[in-house]
Amino acid sequence: MIGIGSFGSVYKGTLDGGETLIAIKVFNLMRRGAFKSFLAECEALRNIRHRNLVKVLTACSSVDYQGNDFKALVYEFM
Repeated sequence: MIGIGSFGSVYKGTLDGGETLIAIKVFNLMRRGAFKSFLAECEALRNIRHRNLVKVLTACSSVDYQGNDFKALVYEFM
């Protein structure tokens, strides 16, 4: 884990066999407003491209092993 924010935690990871560093923001959906924050962040970052903003690589929406909703955003690592 590299950080904790209002609506979740951020982890450092890799893609492409360890060649690409990424940051994974996992939303704590038990916290009030986290789901709305996830949707707002997806909507806001979907079409924004700027040299001073990290690039969103993908979004994840699934169910974890306990049957709870799971939402995460995967960013390029800076």
